[in-house]
Amino acid sequence: MAASLSIAHQVLPSAPVGARNPLPAVAAMPEPPYRASTRGLPDDIAANIAYGQVTSIHPYLLQDAYSRERTPAPMRLAVLENDHLRAEFALDLGGRIVRLFDKTTGRDLVYRNAMFQPANLALRNAWFSGGVEWNIGMRGHWPLTCDTLYAAEVTGADGEPVLRMWEYERIRGLIAQIDATLDAAVPALHVQVRVRNPHPVETGIYWWTNIAVAQTPGSRVFTAATHAYKTGYDGSLSRVDLTAEDVSFPASAPAAADWFHDLPDGEKPWIAAVEPDGSGLGHVSTARLKGRKLFVWGDTTGGRHWCDWLGGETGAYFEIQGGLATTQYEHLPMPAGATWEWQESFLPLHIDDPSGDWTEAGERVGTALRKAASAASDGPVRLAAAAGLAPERMLSNGSPWGALEQALSERLGMRFDGLPGVRFDADAGEDAAYWRGLLGLAAAASGDEAAAVDVDVAPPSYVAGPRWERLLAEAPSTWMTNYHRAVMAHARGDLSAAISGYQASVRQRRSAWALRGLGLALLATGDEDAGLGHLADARSLAPSVVPLARELGEALLATGRAADARGLVASLPADMRELGRFRVLAIRAALADGDREAAGRMLTDEFDVPDIREGELSMSDLWREAFPDCPVPERYDFTMK
Repeated sequence: MAASLSIAHQVLPSAPVGARNPLPAVAAMPEPPYRASTRGLPDDIAANIAYGQVTSIHPYLLQDAYSRERTPAPMRLAVLENDHLRAEFALDLGGRIVRLFDKTTGRDLVYRNAMFQPANLALRNAWFSGGVEWNIGMRGHWPLTCDTLYAAEVTGADGEPVLRMWEYERIRGLIAQIDATLDAAVPALHVQVRVRNPHPVETGIYWWTNIAVAQTPGSRVFTAATHAYKTGYDGSLSRVDLTAEDVSFPASAPAAADWFHDLPDGEKPWIAAVEPDGSGLGHVSTARLKGRKLFVWGDTTGGRHWCDWLGGETGAYFEIQGGLATTQYEHLPMPAGATWEWQESFLPLHIDDPSGDWTEAGERVGTALRKAASAASDGPVRLAAAAGLAPERMLSNGSPWGALEQALSERLGMRFDGLPGVRFDADAGEDAAYWRGLLGLAAAASGDEAAAVDVDVAPPSYVAGPRWERLLAEAPSTWMTNYHRAVMAHARGDLSAAISGYQASVRQRRSAWALRGLGLALLATGDEDAGLGHLADARSLAPSVVPLARELGEALLATGRAADARGLVASLPADMRELGRFRVLAIRAALADGDREAAGRMLTDEFDVPDIREGELSMSDLWREAFPDCPVPERYDFTMK
């Protein structure tokens, strides 16, 4: 049959992502599980690691309100299907491919999660495992991995459907367009990615396609490389000879690790995962996507715990990945106005004999993959011809930020060169109504009207960058404009300007949001009493806002006020007090207060912290402090090495 593109829903046990954290992320981003050492690396890799580092996730708001209570809920999917394959894309979850099904063999080619359970692994916190994830911007799981993308149908010149997804990434200021289609002749899913820097200044870029694959004891992973850069969860990068040390079996890895394969020049980059029976999945791309990586959770209690934490009874998985650079620590400079594009193909494989050493077996796998890729020819041609076509039937609406950034550039007389194949909707969602008003795209509030905005309601969105600061500087001085200018200064580390802005906002209207920012900024300067006082005042104005109570508790502990932190937790409503993070706060405060017995009682009443961070060892550390002679229970063990 000819390929079709439709919308479907799949019901899964699901824990909703929940409401966004209303507090702007002015603090530095959480530390990654490990930082890369550049010692002994080639100069170009070392330079790329040093380039384009990002320290704040602002202007995005965090997604940290999920729990581990799952109920059946529908997941909205865009489905590309023909006689060979069925590909399912989760439009409300970063456009991720959550299923790639080979109809001929009845196999799922990528790891298919049987539930939807967010966990704290992404730049904005919420992330989920499985399928094929697109990551753009900066190192980590991208800010839109749990957000809705624009999506539309485009028809190729041969009448076959193309699924187009796109969005504007706000930190790097990049437009990402992802087109997908199925090959008519053979089982193959083809994707073409176009990334545009629409601004007149250079920016950093990062892209990695992460492909989760179900792990069995005999799973193997191959590339054309003879060497790889390996890192465990300690940041060191060591060069490994793959012909001498066979690391192709993910299930044999003793601990969590990454292997960044140093591919040879001169052929299309590829990576493949194969099973002992010869079945497998191949990923091949055009030359720009030159990096390939294998990630494994490893055979540790913590690694197994993470697999269970993310996928329940779905089982273990590993990831094969493709990126713009050799390693995932690198960012590349993208010139002003540049467009970068590449194609990727996902192909079911069958190898007659995948056994043998790295070189021998790898050559057989590479030969089979090249043969499969050469037979899949009409999809890449279709994608190249359709890249600039306008969207036809809209399937999903994304955010307004691409349109607002273009309107801001035009207002300031600056260039914004978009992509011809995408369009943004300035009216999408209510979160950006304030910014539409300032830009003249809606009825703008006067100074008096803006001052009368309900200060009890947290501003629903934020902006960043000198162009937005210029717009706010030209706007009437209100509590809101002063607050937003303070937030931007705070996020970029200018505490003096942040304090002045917050104080100006509070003088005009007293709000929990400005008081919270002022408290954090003063604490950062060492003014503990004033800072804690403002945080307490902020919480009193918005007692139901969970993150305000948590920040106050963390600040009390950090300033040596353990007894006050214990009192805060005790005063919380029961439903808030029972949240995992507040239970951890209570345990930490008890230990800091010298009450190991109380801490032990709370720990033995085992509980989960839904948003425990990848690489975070707080639970095992607390257990060891409370019970130095007792082994850590598996429930608390997230050790990665």
